[in-house]
Order: sequence, then structure tokens, then C-alpha cells
Amino acid sequence: MQQPPHQMPSTSFTKGDKIEVRRRNDAVIWRPATFLRSSLDRIQVRYDTASESDGLDDVSAADVRPAPPPELHRYFKVGETVEGLCRERKEWRRGEIVEILENSRYKLAFECDRRKSCVCEVEQWELRAVREWSGGAWFPPFRLHEVLQNKSSESEVKPRGLILKIKFNQKPCKPKFNEGTLVEVKSDEEGFQGSWFIAAIVKTLENDKFLVEYRTLRTNDMTDLLKEEVDISCIRHCPPVMQRVKPFETLERVDAWYNDGWWEGYIVRVLNYCKYMVYFPHGDEELEFEHCKLRPHQEWTDGKWSEVSKVSLTDVNLKSNKAKSKRKYNEGASDPTFKDGMMVEVKSDEEGYQGSWYTAAIVCSLSCDKYLVEYQALKTDDESTLLREKAFASYIRPYPPEIVRVDRFKMLEEVDAWYNDGWWVGLVSKVLDDLKYAVYFWTTNEELIFEHFSLRPHQDWVGGKWIIAFRNKSKSLVKNKLGKCKGQKGGMRVGPDLHFLVLLFAYAECDNVLLLLQGRKSLSKCNSKNGQS
Repeated sequence: MQQPPHQMPSTSFTKGDKIEVRRRNDAVIWRPATFLRSSLDRIQVRYDTASESDGLDDVSAADVRPAPPPELHRYFKVGETVEGLCRERKEWRRGEIVEILENSRYKLAFECDRRKSCVCEVEQWELRAVREWSGGAWFPPFRLHEVLQNKSSESEVKPRGLILKIKFNQKPCKPKFNEGTLVEVKSDEEGFQGSWFIAAIVKTLENDKFLVEYRTLRTNDMTDLLKEEVDISCIRHCPPVMQRVKPFETLERVDAWYNDGWWEGYIVRVLNYCKYMVYFPHGDEELEFEHCKLRPHQEWTDGKWSEVSKVSLTDVNLKSNKAKSKRKYNEGASDPTFKDGMMVEVKSDEEGYQGSWYTAAIVCSLSCDKYLVEYQALKTDDESTLLREKAFASYIRPYPPEIVRVDRFKMLEEVDAWYNDGWWVGLVSKVLDDLKYAVYFWTTNEELIFEHFSLRPHQDWVGGKWIIAFRNKSKSLVKNKLGKCKGQKGGMRVGPDLHFLVLLFAYAECDNVLLLLQGRKSLSKCNSKNGQS
């Protein structure tokens, strides 16, 4: 009997073979199925995407072909016509590559019903080249089809486990540092062991050396940032910032921000008011630090950062009679007394807010060491009223005297920056043009740009007195010669004569006075209270 002209050449299938059934529509669609049995020119199949009862169908032999074997490592180009797997209907549809994405993904425009197209993202394994089954062979032919057939007699190529043997070099892989990368450089000089200083890679030199530029160290004449050739063994990437909210514990290893760098040590004593005594084994010294100037110590091991456990008691060898204990605060100083209505500053040790101080007023005393404060720049969630909060006395200090800096801030000068409605302690890392500065914050390892009047000299409340920090790290008492603003209790503000001096300086240096005075809300408030225009 002569074969009907529309029927494809006969292909022998056995029960269980994976096949595909064509569904004629505006586009050619192939549905994965399993061969059950055949009779004359009809074939009974069960679609793989449906249940056994609902997936049975009787189709024409002309609309059936073997399931094409998978292609290994096949990549596609933009504009190439392919067949993509439609996840919703579990069928192969013809489409066109419109974009190549990352991680072996593509953007495909399917040929949908009624000549409409829909664009979706697909994985590489969900794409295949367009081929026709004719005369018992694929056209265009598979490059690996002969090899795959010899390895398996089944029409479906089953995945096999792949065993990779990777031989590593005995020498550890050296880290790579690109130009401009921010790193930390250690020093082994006498008196500087166990210290790490922040620097940037300038360029790569020979013999595993790099030229680095320190961010907090300057030349002897203080004119430029210090540059130095450093061996790769003394360089590491900056460790990830770990905001430590809970207090540190005794014998816990930490890095302390001291003399423009991070110094390795461990906690030997937990003091009051979030302060700690830190012992430095390399220098055999004990120093006192606040919580915000410490970070958990991390080590770079096997290609990743990991926290280091506490120091073992058997390894602790403290020589108390030889240790040079340098106390930053006077132990005999009495704690300040805060009265109702007094203007103060409250610090925060919440995650992401270490090293910040917020202006507030004392509402009332709750106990011997706790007060209710009302912030002056922070409001409730609904922005209706000023935020009130309970605060421990150890987190409160009197409002510092206002110091207006007419001259420019110096390199490495410790300052407070007005940011997000509070004052943040930082270090001037670069003096820029147009009365601007780059300020480095060691608590978050960030560097931000600020204008001149968004900064103030950093002051510490020590022994009941305010001490200002200068570039050379020496401390000097700040004598209060500024007049108080009328109507404010305890809050120190700039007098009228200094207001005139500030405005005169602003007019001389910049045309836009409002830009320079941005963020200095206390100036405008003080002027309005004194009736000045």
C-alpha cells in the first residue's frame, strides 16, 4: 500500500520512548510526550506535563518526532531564531533572542497565538536550535549526535555524574589588588607592630610590590599624603564593617582606632559608660577606649574573613607593674548633674549610628542614672511631635560650647560633621576646593564630602571640662567666651558679634551664603530669637 503523501517516513518507536507532538497553530509548537503504542497512521501518547489519565491522546504519526538529544554548551546570538521552553504550558515554542543576560540567561521573544509576541527571561538549558526531523535524521544535523548515539542506545540521553579532578598548586594564591582599591597596610616598624593603616593602591610594581597612598598619614612637611612602596605580604583588603551593638566582653580580641590606624589588642577590663581597657601585646600597654572606637578583630583565612575567638587565659601574661596605663578620663571627676530643661547631647550606640550625638533637652529625671530627654531634631514616626526617649546618664553630656571656625580645617583634624540630624565624629582626610572637605568615619569605614559650615571642631567632655582635639593629638581647654542666647538654658550659642564675622567671611569666600550656612540650624534659630535679620 502506498504511503499517504502527508505522512512522514516511518520511525520505529518502542513503548516508553520520549517523543514530541506537534500542535499546529500560528506558530509551530512541540509538546513533550511518551510513546505508548501505534496503529496504522495513528499513535497513542501520554503528555509528560499532565497526569496519566488526562494526558492520553491519539495523534497522527505525521505530527510525531523523536525528542531531540540535548546539546552541550550551546550558546546563542542576538537575533537568532530558536525554540524555547514555555514554562507555563510546558511546551517548546519558536522565538527570537533579543538580549543576552548575565549568568547564562537570555531574553526571548516568543511567537504567541494571534501573531502576538511575549518577552521573557529563560535559562540556557531552556533553549535549543530550530531543527527539522526528515527521512529519519535531523536537519541541520547535530555535531555531537553520532557520539551521543554510540554512548547510549536510548533516544533520551540521560545525565551522568561528572567527576572533576582539580590539581592545586602548592603555593597559595596571592590576592590581587587593582589600582584605586582601598586596602589596609600593616607596619612592622618598632613601636608600630600590630597596627593597620588605611591606604589606596596607586600602581603595581615589580617583585610583588605596590605603591600605596595612605589616607590618614602625611609626609613630614604635612603637604601631601604619604606614599610608600609596600610588599604584598603587608597588604590586605579592608575587612567588612561589623557594627557591634552589644558590649564587648573580657578577653575578646578587638582592633582599636588610635593614632590614625587600627591596632590589635584585647579587652582586659570592662568599665562603666561603655568604656574598656584594651591591652596591646606588641607594645605591652593598656589604654582606655570608648565603644565606638573599637571593632571586632577579624582574620583573613582561606579566602574569607572570620572573627577570632577570645584570648585564652593561659596565654594572657599581663605585667601590671610594668604596663603603662594611660587613662583618657579623670577617674576622680564626678559625673555631671542634669537639670530639667538643660540642653544636652545624647549619643547612640545602635547599629549604624555609633559615633553620633543628637541635641536634646532634659525633660525630667527618672532615676539616679536615667533621664527622659526630648530630641530637638528628631521626630516621631508620624512627624507630629518631637521624639522623647529614656537615656542613661552615661549616654548624656552637656551641650558643647559653639566654636565657629573662620579659618579652614586642617588635614587629619578631628571634627564633628552634621549629618542626618546629628553630629558624627570623624577625621578630615582631604581638604577640597570651595570650602569643602572629605571626612573619614572610622566607625563605618566611610568617607563623605561636607561643606565648611557643616563641620565643627571635635570636643571631649573630660573631668567636667571641654577639651578640643587638635591635629597633633594634644588637648587644650576650651575657654567659654561666647555669650548665651536669650531664652535657652544651658545651651551655648554664638553671640551677635561672631554672627557678623561669619557672614562677612561667607560673603568674601562664596557668592551663595545660604549654601555655606546650610545645616547650621542653630545660627538661624539664634538670630531669630535675638531679632536679627
